Amino acid sequence: MYAKVLGSSILGLDSFLVDIEVDLANGLPQFQIVGLPDSSIKEAKDRVRAAINNTAYKFPMQRITVNLAPADIKKEGSGFDLPIAVGILLASKQIKIQESTIDLLKSMFVGELLLDGSIQRINGILSIALAAKEQGINTLIVPMANSEEAALVQGLTIIGLKHLREVSRLFSDQEVLVNQSTKHNSPSLSSIEDYEDFADVFGHHQVKRAIEVAVAGMHNLLMLGPPGSGKSMIAKRIPSVLPELSWDEMLEVTKIYSVAGELAEQKVIANRPFRRPHHSVSVAGLIGGGSYPKPGEISLAHRGILFLDELPEFPRSSLESLRQPLEDGRVTISRAKAHYSFPAKVMLVGAMNPCRCGYYGTNVPNHECQCSQLEVSRYRAKISGPLLDRIDIHLEVPWVDIQTLRTKREVKSSEQMRENIKLAREWQLKRFSDSKIQFNSEMNAKQVKKYCLLEPASEALLQSSFNQLGFSGRSLDRIMKISRTIADLDQSELIKVAHLAEAINFRVLDKKI
Repeated sequence: MYAKVLGSSILGLDSFLVDIEVDLANGLPQFQIVGLPDSSIKEAKDRVRAAINNTAYKFPMQRITVNLAPADIKKEGSGFDLPIAVGILLASKQIKIQESTIDLLKSMFVGELLLDGSIQRINGILSIALAAKEQGINTLIVPMANSEEAALVQGLTIIGLKHLREVSRLFSDQEVLVNQSTKHNSPSLSSIEDYEDFADVFGHHQVKRAIEVAVAGMHNLLMLGPPGSGKSMIAKRIPSVLPELSWDEMLEVTKIYSVAGELAEQKVIANRPFRRPHHSVSVAGLIGGGSYPKPGEISLAHRGILFLDELPEFPRSSLESLRQPLEDGRVTISRAKAHYSFPAKVMLVGAMNPCRCGYYGTNVPNHECQCSQLEVSRYRAKISGPLLDRIDIHLEVPWVDIQTLRTKREVKSSEQMRENIKLAREWQLKRFSDSKIQFNSEMNAKQVKKYCLLEPASEALLQSSFNQLGFSGRSLDRIMKISRTIADLDQSELIKVAHLAEAINFRVLDKKI
């Protein structure tokens, strides 16, 4: 007796269709799963047997062979429990296809079984739903806890089940317990009131301006300042001025969190991520990896912020691993049998002290730097030149005195900054409407040449600055992109002298130790 059910497995971020074939033959009772299953799938034998016996069905005492095709690709995860159980029940004729409410050839089953037959949620259901739609599947049977997440994909009928006993209704003329057609859900966005406000930041006018420029063009940013100057405080407020995610971007980010198992109670990631890993994070934790590679912090920050506080305290290997993702917007992990690719278009925000003691070149009262010039150089050398070149804006965050902190004055709020950023964002959306990029920071060399048009006086300033300050070619490229964003904030087609001068001023570490 033979039955075939469709399932799915995840490889990296993407999912692929798996044919789950079940054959029952006479002979000594035996349960075998073939087709390159991992240990979690091999353990499904015991879960499936117990679930069937505890659900008023009878586990067949025959030779059972389950094949997962294609057999040359490794499969992982506990989502095969439900389709294997359904295949066994179909092959043993304990459930029969009558006037079925579903088309078995166009339906996919995924879910983990508990020993009592309950169906448990799994990770990566959004990736599975997207792949199912691409493969022409019209019905997806998932755990009830995953049904809302799967329903984010339009064009699929989602059936959520809580228990294995409910499967019999799918193949009879009885009413299906849960049958929800997908709708374009409108997730609730966090309002600006949910974040800490830049209105509470006093004295850092230039720093707030740099944040405005950085967010408007999604430029990488490094803040350099003494302990207590407010670097972390400022970074925490950046989410309050970030532009909203589009629907496609929400699905893209949610898919990453779904595969990583970090959705929790959320059904969709509606706001740009803000990730803040500790400096003890490993290379695999930062960019992704493992036996079966999973997304790292840089991919979980996709379309949002990756904040690295105390940047020089991160291992050199971890920092250097960021170079390729920051340049390409994607992490590529190679294994002997497969290559895994994870998106990593992030705005990197770093914070560091000017030296080991934290007071080199600062105006902090009663604190003098105790570091030698050599120690300062060694400390800053922890951030390599190639990595520093990939950070568009680096600026000093000065110490703020008590008088400035206690004086009440009108300061720019997050809402005001957000409005300015929105205007610059609209210019970029119009400019890049026919391309695949969204922000000025993503421009390639050809696009920089096309869109970064300088007035004559700006051209003269650029050449003199390049010769005097010794900028690298990559630094020059960053300056042009920053200048374009500053011009966008001023609603200017041409990059003027003031725009270029401000951009050059944002390259502090190119001009000094």
